[in-house]
Amino acid sequence: MHSRKNPSKSIDNPVPDKMRREPPEDDDIEDDGSDAEAQRLLPRHVVESPKPSSSSSSPPTQAKRIGTALFYAISSIWVIFVNKIVLSTYKFPSVLTIALLQFASTTLALRVASALGYVSLLPISLRGVRSILPLSTCYLLNILTGLSATQNLSLPMMVLLRRASILMTMLLEKWMLKSQPSTTVQLSVGLMLGGALVAAMGDLSFNALGYIVIFFNDLFTALNGVILKRTSEEYKKSNMTVLYLNSLLSAMGVSMIIMIVPGEVESVVNFPLWSDGSFIINLVFAALMGSVLNLAIFLCTSTNSALTTTVVGCLKNVLTSYLGMFIGGDYVFSWLNFLGINISIAGSLIYAHATFRG
Repeated sequence: MHSRKNPSKSIDNPVPDKMRREPPEDDDIEDDGSDAEAQRLLPRHVVESPKPSSSSSSPPTQAKRIGTALFYAISSIWVIFVNKIVLSTYKFPSVLTIALLQFASTTLALRVASALGYVSLLPISLRGVRSILPLSTCYLLNILTGLSATQNLSLPMMVLLRRASILMTMLLEKWMLKSQPSTTVQLSVGLMLGGALVAAMGDLSFNALGYIVIFFNDLFTALNGVILKRTSEEYKKSNMTVLYLNSLLSAMGVSMIIMIVPGEVESVVNFPLWSDGSFIINLVFAALMGSVLNLAIFLCTSTNSALTTTVVGCLKNVLTSYLGMFIGGDYVFSWLNFLGINISIAGSLIYAHATFRG
């Protein structure tokens, strides 16, 4: 019977002299290449140490950054057009009702996804509600002013005047998040704003209420994006919880507003097209696309930055601006306005290149 071999004792495990190696003294250990020789002889799975797995705190990949930006751009284009059709083509009177449907669909979708195990939602707590409340307030005001602007402005002018939100977002990110955009980014933002001013001077369908509402929409867009970025960083373990609480609180807030505003419920109940199948389809689509857009905004902002989300929102309006000249029936063409639109679009393209090239 063979004795049990102990590799630490040469007497039990004799080896030829040419293969025997004396152990180095403790105080005289140095890298003489023997480690490399041992690694060459040992099996690969013994030598190689496991690679550290990527954690949630790892920077997002370039593909993920571009993917979330494209997801936001596509869903935003769809929701703008369907909102415009419902509000302008069918003359639906209630911006608040559309907002409520969009918030409710987002809340319901996340709750169902959580029940099916696709997403993880943290338990609702008073502390969590308090931390989300500023975000929900800005988000609610952002959605309401955005829908109102859609109702009162032509699509080309609405998307053009949204350029002011980029400057506001850039300044807020610098102040609240200590972010410093590059010189190219700052120049592209200036080009977008310059084009917007030129187009505004040639706007033959000027609507004072629309201009006022879009200004506040720009402000709330900037605040919402920056606060969302900061809140997402505080809730790294469950970003979907942020979106869920945000949508739930916004739905509760807009419900209270609907009950308070005089004549709001009556205008919805008495709307004459409830029996029109095409209107119902567009209204349902607006609610569902609002849910998709809420998710897209959240993913794009938490993966990239609030400024990136804002400018991608303007960049996708390259298509929206041109198609909007033919949809809605409220755009009045002028060469000065058309020139300003194209200058602003050029600024958007420069920004996209500067942001995603690296």
